[in-house]
Amino acid sequence: MRNYFNGRLSKLRNSLKDGEALYVNVPEEVFYLTGFTGGDSSLFIVPGAPGVYFITDGRYTEQYRLEIRVEANLEVVKPGRRLLAVLKSLIGDLGIKTLLLSKREISLEFAEELGRAGGLKAPELVNTALIKDMRLCKDDYEIEVIRNNLMITELGYHMILPLIEKGRSEKEVAADLERYLVKNGAKGPSFETIVASGPRSAMPHGTASPKIIENDEVILLDFGIIKDGYCSDFTRCYYLAKIIDPKIREIHNIVLEALKKAESVVKDGVKAGDVHEAASSVIRDAGYGEFFTHSTGHGVGLQVHEAPAVTPGEETVLSEGMIITVEPGIYLPGKGGIRLEDMVLVKRGGCEVLTASDYDL
Repeated sequence: MRNYFNGRLSKLRNSLKDGEALYVNVPEEVFYLTGFTGGDSSLFIVPGAPGVYFITDGRYTEQYRLEIRVEANLEVVKPGRRLLAVLKSLIGDLGIKTLLLSKREISLEFAEELGRAGGLKAPELVNTALIKDMRLCKDDYEIEVIRNNLMITELGYHMILPLIEKGRSEKEVAADLERYLVKNGAKGPSFETIVASGPRSAMPHGTASPKIIENDEVILLDFGIIKDGYCSDFTRCYYLAKIIDPKIREIHNIVLEALKKAESVVKDGVKAGDVHEAASSVIRDAGYGEFFTHSTGHGVGLQVHEAPAVTPGEETVLSEGMIITVEPGIYLPGKGGIRLEDMVLVKRGGCEVLTASDYDL
């Protein structure tokens, strides 16, 4: 089987110049580059092979040996040899003049301490988006993992529908759903499960509450899993009655039209903001523009919300291999809301809708 981890590290090392090093301390990105799933670990990467120093402490050295998928030098943090001491030693021994950091993941205090410890001046601590840019487009392995995770997620949706009935609380439904997903392989939810019924469905992020579900209510379910390092994201709405409220039916049809319009726009070379505009224009033209209160979507991968943002004016150009959500919604205060969400894979001439479930109320 192809070792995708080696390929990612090789690409990173080739982008570094002599005297440069990249410090990585985001757990998802440590996994992305090495296959290691534990915590409190980081990477120090320099040009050349192996060029990778894996920094951890005694709690994780055995897990490191079991999980590591690349050639690396193990640097153990321990009493008397703290993280900054390890980094100072690497910076000095390897002649590092420029240390690349992800500003979003490094506190200012840590960066200042690191600069002092390594004898570096502040300008030589350089912000970089190298790994985040790599993560934008998924490779074949990542795509298949996400496909599988979404399949498990959707099985959970079809399992839970018969268990939604009058008298049960939103929290009970969410608990049943999460138990099923974990039993079927999920490490856990990729975000706090949303089960929002009746007027609460007009809250886009109305996480499950003690509210009792009643007849003649729409229930919005938005959930996902994390498994094998990757996330899924899924939203559908269910109406608990044989006769659906005409207003709910109306906005459901509009949201579905907006979803399909946006998906028809998704392809390699299109700006992410244009996808949002496609969905938003349908809702706006139907007279509900003020009730669509969030962006149309986001990237999904190692994190459930990652680049690119599918939001108004976003200039990021979609590229083949990106996986994004398309999730327009209409939320009527005091009445209820509808959101429909697909995960889609960007391709050269369009997109592949990865989500298989129908949109029926």
